[in-house]
Amino acid sequence: MLSRMLGQGTKRRFAVQALAAAVLLFAVSCSHGDGPYPSKELKLIVQASPGGISDTVSRFMGSLIEKDLGVPVVCENKPGASGALAFSYVARRAPDGYTLGHASIEIAIVRTLGYADVGPDNMGLICLVSKTPAVLVVREDAPWNSFGGFIAAAGKQRGGLILAHSGTGSIWHFNALLMEQAADIRVTYVPYGGTSRSLASLLGGHVDAVIAGTGEAIANVKAGRLKALAVLDESRSQLYPETPTSYELGYDFGAPAWSGFFAPAGVPDAILERLEKAFRKGFASSEWARLCRERGMEAVFMGRKEFREFALQEAAFFGREIPRLLTLER
Repeated sequence: MLSRMLGQGTKRRFAVQALAAAVLLFAVSCSHGDGPYPSKELKLIVQASPGGISDTVSRFMGSLIEKDLGVPVVCENKPGASGALAFSYVARRAPDGYTLGHASIEIAIVRTLGYADVGPDNMGLICLVSKTPAVLVVREDAPWNSFGGFIAAAGKQRGGLILAHSGTGSIWHFNALLMEQAADIRVTYVPYGGTSRSLASLLGGHVDAVIAGTGEAIANVKAGRLKALAVLDESRSQLYPETPTSYELGYDFGAPAWSGFFAPAGVPDAILERLEKAFRKGFASSEWARLCRERGMEAVFMGRKEFREFALQEAAFFGREIPRLLTLER
């Protein structure tokens, strides 16, 4: 009888130990997500309004990577404060790889502007996929048919011409400031929460000109509603082969935008590597190459290490230049 009692006690002890092991295994598995990454949909936060280049890049690339990852990628727009709202939102999410952000050039700018203490040094950068130059556009019925004509008019009416851009602190805003400095002119700014709104204002006759991404303005240029006066870059855009560049015209300025993707700091390297692999595969697709041609973007891929070095250099550049450029604002 004693042996039976001992046997039953041993069985109970083994049962308790097995139950404890199962609970521990369940807790560990929950702490690492519901299975292999990714096991549920990803959320991709876009720092700009729908319709612009950031939104287009994010949604298109999201559709490409979800094929490789095997889960939906859902885009959500959070415009405001030159991207700081979106960047800060992503930075506060759990570092589990299920919330990503579109890494526009503004990630190298917002800290210097004082909008948020966030930048490439405290993000889990994944990759860069494109660069896009700026273009100066006016309405088709505007009296200026050349960049020189626009600059001459702005020089005669200091502050008299009204220029719209996608928002204070945006890269298109800084291209406008660089133009003012290079050409020794002054314009009056009207910032909007996205390029699509600034172009709508131009088409409506509320402003005189807009600086936007080459791809953002091309549809209206092709339709004859707008005309491009200059591409603000060193090389001509394939979308505007007849439009001279600022450098050709003797004005050495122009800062292209760029697009990439990031996660909160602290995401495990294995997850970042998996995401980089998915983005690289999407970047190599014929669909992405076609979109870049159609939208005037330069297809450029940088992996995690190269992108981090590049973004930190950009942040250092704008950290020096922004205070000086903002002295042009009145």
